[in-house]
Amino acid sequence: MPGGMFRRAVAARAVRVAATGGPVLASGAGARVLRGRCGAGRSAADVARLLERLGGGFLKAGQLLGTRPDLVGDAAAAALGRLQDDVAPMPPSAAATVVRSALGTVPDGIAAALAAAPVAGGAIACVYRAEVDGRGVAVKVRRPGAAAAIAIDLAILRWLARTAAYLPPFRRVPLPGIVDELGVLLVRQADLRAEAAGLRRLRRALADLPGVVVPDTVPGLCGDGVITMDFVDGLDRSCAETLPPSVRREQTALLVRAVYRMLFVEGLAHLDLHQGNVYFRRDGSVALLDAGLVCALDERSRRAFTEFFAGMIRGDGDACAEVLVSTVRAEAGGTDLAGFRRRVRGLVVEAGGRAAGDFDLAGFCVRLFDLQRRHRLFADPRFVIPMTCLLTLEGAVRRNHPALDFQLEAAPYALEGLLRPAAAPD
Repeated sequence: MPGGMFRRAVAARAVRVAATGGPVLASGAGARVLRGRCGAGRSAADVARLLERLGGGFLKAGQLLGTRPDLVGDAAAAALGRLQDDVAPMPPSAAATVVRSALGTVPDGIAAALAAAPVAGGAIACVYRAEVDGRGVAVKVRRPGAAAAIAIDLAILRWLARTAAYLPPFRRVPLPGIVDELGVLLVRQADLRAEAAGLRRLRRALADLPGVVVPDTVPGLCGDGVITMDFVDGLDRSCAETLPPSVRREQTALLVRAVYRMLFVEGLAHLDLHQGNVYFRRDGSVALLDAGLVCALDERSRRAFTEFFAGMIRGDGDACAEVLVSTVRAEAGGTDLAGFRRRVRGLVVEAGGRAAGDFDLAGFCVRLFDLQRRHRLFADPRFVIPMTCLLTLEGAVRRNHPALDFQLEAAPYALEGLLRPAAAPD
């Protein structure tokens, strides 16, 4: 899209967002949801419907908020959780057009599936169950215009981030850099050809973790806007609520181990661990179905984050402080690095050895950024990405296994990551 047309599209989108969201925001519903005070009333449902109408990046934000009932409350999480896999589908003709453009023809089994209702619908794509040559498959089809909508919303978010960066609470917090990093991932999420490659990488990375299921892609039936993969049975978002607590706890621990292996060993940060992409199954396994928002960390970032977390496991605040100092940029005019190290040491000692129910990762991150801000240090946005991955995971852990020791579970994977030979520079 030419620059002038894009700017006009951004302006029109901003006007639509203000006009559509204004009445809901004026009612106070949005604020009540973010404060976790919407109760069982209409507020949460109103906000979910608003985000669904707005689509694009706003719908994506609603999906992520739905993973954190501890922050927004149970009613809001339930309402926003619908956005994870139950968004209104695209017309069958639009889905068929996307598949035909990607594959050249629409195989009979897939054509029949596209004419029926999808089994799931999210912000970027809808998923259909089909039979191809006797093989049960899931066909993920990108919504028309999804990539353009995300790009336009990111332009709005970048402007908001640059503006917020001038406010005292956000100074030296790398909001524009964080939005840029996430923006690259969100735009890439609309590239289903790249996601198919990411799914194969994720499957290889987790192949030696029994009980973790990552579907295989189907050669010849993936393209620009389409992924065809093995259909995974037994997917029910409500299943986790009906499983015995002991099974849920083991599945939660299994999911945490999978994430730690991705982060510390493979250098992969999965930022979309909501219930539309992660399923607890009745046989005790955990299914990971999506790789659209998986960020590959560069070797320096992977090792720095692993060293930081290893320091937390040991309660070694000095080591954690040194890692942070190596990743930040000091503001001109000097800073009190000795004071920064001392306060990081105290923060790490305070957090050490806490179970998930007692360890507030979101609060820890806020305090860490505040320490950097007060000591005139600028955080590296690439260091924020793996923290964001753990924040998306924390909600499921608090809900299903609050006694889990986040740090103890990380120990073997952090050690493996530190012993791993350095990869070639990216």
